[in-house]
Amino acid sequence: MIDKIKNMTRKQKIIGASTAVIIVALIIFLIFKIFWVIKTPTLTLVPPAPIEVSNRDEIIIDIVLSDLPKNIYPAASSTLGFDKNKLEFTGTKLGTMMTHGDVTIDKNSFDIPLWNCNVENANKGGQINTMYLDMTAGKYAYSNEGFDKKSKNVVLRLGFKLKDSAVKGEVYNITIHDAVMATVNGDKEKTSLATNQNTLRAKSCKIVVKK
Repeated sequence: MIDKIKNMTRKQKIIGASTAVIIVALIIFLIFKIFWVIKTPTLTLVPPAPIEVSNRDEIIIDIVLSDLPKNIYPAASSTLGFDKNKLEFTGTKLGTMMTHGDVTIDKNSFDIPLWNCNVENANKGGQINTMYLDMTAGKYAYSNEGFDKKSKNVVLRLGFKLKDSAVKGEVYNITIHDAVMATVNGDKEKTSLATNQNTLRAKSCKIVVKK
């Protein structure tokens, strides 16, 4: 092996060294990417089972959070897109993830908040803008104490219904365009979870109409 290297031309050595550098760089990038995917909290839209085109029952989609670091999150928001020609948005529903509650009643009190959303505007534009805001900036905030990866991980639920224009075999995307779980000093301390800052990942889903 050493003799082969010695017998290489200068050009061959340069090409070999460059190739080795590229391979090492790719390995480092892949390791970093895998580490980022594992460590970064993720919001996931849980898809419903495929439905019949004649079904007019409400379709519920859970928005699940994989992890919540130990901070106080008094504000949260998300922007989602859907096909307004095929789906009717019926509103937000309670999840299972909790905020702090009224400590004057119980120091260990927790609540499940209903996120604000203008349903009429959402159906006009095919975009859902929904948010939770703790007006006390901390008293009723989300925190790790009200979160559990298995039983208290549903941030909120979204309701939809198929419209008469739905067609057998079609697939309708529900897409997370933007999402934030904000801390009070998140901009300065970089502690907020946000998709546009790569501190929060998002996984969208589809509503599938049976053929």
